[in-house]
Amino acid sequence: MITRYGIILCVDIRQIIWDELDRRDMTQLRLSQLTGILPHRISEYLSGQRDVNAETLRKMLEALQLEIRPKRTRKGR
Repeated sequence: MITRYGIILCVDIRQIIWDELDRRDMTQLRLSQLTGILPHRISEYLSGQRDVNAETLRKMLEALQLEIRPKRTRKGR
């Protein structure tokens, strides 16, 4: 994944979302409003109490203007 943090090989997406919320001074409630995801679900996803599915993750990343890109590999690897 490539984020503002650079290339991440082993990623904890929850921490990246927490960091981005903090950087933007954005609340979980605001993320909920932007995504249409219930506030308590946002809390459960970010605390690790509930696993996030691909569509929900896409909504959260889109709201934060983050994206996941395939890792670039060197030729011959």
